[in-house]
Amino acid sequence: SRLRPLSFCGALPCTSHLRTMQFRLLIASLAVAATSALSVVSNKGADTTSKLDINQKVYIENAPVLGDGAGEGALNVCSSFAASHVSNPDAPAVKVCGTGIKLTAFLRGRCEGYYEHHKEIGSCNTGEDSSTCVTWSPADDARFGEYQSYLIEQC
Repeated sequence: SRLRPLSFCGALPCTSHLRTMQFRLLIASLAVAATSALSVVSNKGADTTSKLDINQKVYIENAPVLGDGAGEGALNVCSSFAASHVSNPDAPAVKVCGTGIKLTAFLRGRCEGYYEHHKEIGSCNTGEDSSTCVTWSPADDARFGEYQSYLIEQC
């Protein structure tokens, strides 16, 4: 068996050309990964300077998930409704109190909108009483019983 001669792609052998392309792809991938990591790190500390007042609370099935002893860890974090809530067509019942936060519930499990299948719950009207509470459940719209994820954000 004879070895074939090395073919050329322009002025460089193809193998050298392919190595150069692979190296450039590696560098580009590392640059994208570094940029993504910096974005995550810079967003991780978002809103840490503005603490929520005691009126800002979120309850799911009467259990506090933000405020009222639950802390602020759920703020700006995509969370899933509990499996027991998703499997129960009469759940979840959501209550958002205060005028500085809102909960957006999503049909999909990734906190992504899907046509009209998302629901914002809460009052972002600072003219209302600060202890205002807004509730929403499948009793208001049966489709809400199928929703899978939620995101709590400041107004």
